[in-house]
Amino acid sequence: MMLPSAARSLSTTSSTRSTNTYSGAFKATPPTSFSATSPSASSSSPSPTTEQIVPHLSWDKYLQLRRSRRLAGMVTTIPTTFLAGAAAGSYFLTLELDPTNTIAGLDPVYINAGLTLASAGLGWLVGPTVGSSMWSLLHRSNATQIAQKDHDFYEHIKRNRVDPTRQSVQNPVPDYYGEKIGSIKQYRQWLRDQAAFRRKAAHGLEQDA
Repeated sequence: MMLPSAARSLSTTSSTRSTNTYSGAFKATPPTSFSATSPSASSSSPSPTTEQIVPHLSWDKYLQLRRSRRLAGMVTTIPTTFLAGAAAGSYFLTLELDPTNTIAGLDPVYINAGLTLASAGLGWLVGPTVGSSMWSLLHRSNATQIAQKDHDFYEHIKRNRVDPTRQSVQNPVPDYYGEKIGSIKQYRQWLRDQAAFRRKAAHGLEQDA
C-alpha cells in the first residue's frame, strides 16, 4: 500500500509551505531590481552589479529610515527659517524709507516687516524639502528599495486608515498619513488606533467610554 508514503509526502510539503509563510505586520515586497542568486548559480552568472549586492531592506529597517528622514526634515527647518528671515531682514529692514511715500496707504516699514516675515515663512516651508534631499543623498545606495517600500507602505496606510469624514472634536482622526510610524510596534499601535476610531464613530463616544 502507498498510503504511508503519500502521507509523508504531504506532511513534508505542508511543513515547507508553513516555513515559507510570512506572518508579520507587513508582507515583504522586494523591488524588481533586487534579486538573490544561489551559490551554485553564482559561478555561471556574470559579476553582480551594485544594486544586486545591496542587502535586502527589511520593514523594520525601512521604518527606522523613514523616521530618520522625517526627523531630518524637521531639524533642517530651524536653520532654513532663521537664514531666510535673517537674509530678508538684513535687506528690507535696512532700506532708507520715506514715511511720506506710503504703499496702498500703509507705512513702508510695515510692508518691509511683512516681507521679512513672509521670507521666514518660506524658509520654514522649504526646510523639510531641503532636509529630505540631504537625507536622500546620504542613503542613495538604498534609493530603489526605499522608493519601493514607500509605495508599499502607502498602500498599507491607504487600505487600513479610517474615513476622515466621520471625525469629530471628541474623536479626531489618528495620524491619517501614518507620519509618526517608526517601527513595526508603532504600526500595530496605529492599527489599534484606527480600530478604536471606527468603534467610536459607529457606536458613539458614550457607549465606547
